[in-house]
Amino acid sequence: MSDMRAEVANALYWNLAVPRYRVTAEVDGAVVTLHGVVERAYEKSSAEATVHWVPGVMSVKNEIAICAAQEVSQRAFH
Repeated sequence: MSDMRAEVANALYWNLAVPRYRVTAEVDGAVVTLHGVVERAYEKSSAEATVHWVPGVMSVKNEIAICAAQEVSQRAFH
């Protein structure tokens, strides 16, 4: 059996629409929970769609927040 955590992380890493290092994923069985902060709604939805395509993922909880660029920078440093 493959390591689903690694596959999810790899899928997010290679999706150019998802800002690297701003989105993280927790894997619990076949459920993936996404966390992080992005600037645009398409980045959030793209992360969710990408993870849905990983073999073995049954559901995705998308808890990614959308904030203006200035707010994202401030959150990254706190």
